[in-house]
Amino acid sequence: MNKNQIEVRPVGAHEIQDLHLLAKRTFLEAFSLQNTPEDMAAYSEQAFCYGAIEAEFLNPDSTFFFAVCSTKIIGYLKLNRGAAQTEHKLENALEIERIYITAEFQGGGVGQALLQKAFDISRQDNYDWLWLGVWEQNPGAIRFYQRHGFVAFDSHAFLLGDDPQTDLLMRKKIHTQS
Repeated sequence: MNKNQIEVRPVGAHEIQDLHLLAKRTFLEAFSLQNTPEDMAAYSEQAFCYGAIEAEFLNPDSTFFFAVCSTKIIGYLKLNRGAAQTEHKLENALEIERIYITAEFQGGGVGQALLQKAFDISRQDNYDWLWLGVWEQNPGAIRFYQRHGFVAFDSHAFLLGDDPQTDLLMRKKIHTQS
């Protein structure tokens, strides 16, 4: 796929159902092989039910973007600022909470396009840091973020169903003091 064919655009309020279905689908595609069906079901029923996605969408400190190829929605990005961030370890920071892409479009530049949108917004809004959490058992994602200048700086616990897991916290400096 040509990166120029990927459009990254804000998710509209009329698209919450599409976001809900995509969020659940891509999470299951990404992590079902490494986790038990019970843990995946418990977490996805809580985190990706329509009500949870709608509440996240309506939070003024969170923003969602779709990656679209032609007219097909193939991935999404969730950014958090202020109180919506899952951690508050960095001053003047923007969090990438989620970048997820449908399995058939993995490796086609979609992740790069979504990450570029996060870079653009963090620079435009004058954030000092862009940061994220990534599962320590996801080496492909860790390498992807390292290639784009992110470095690990901490970790936090993440409960997937009944399975306590660890996310690495990674950050990239956006603006430097002059």
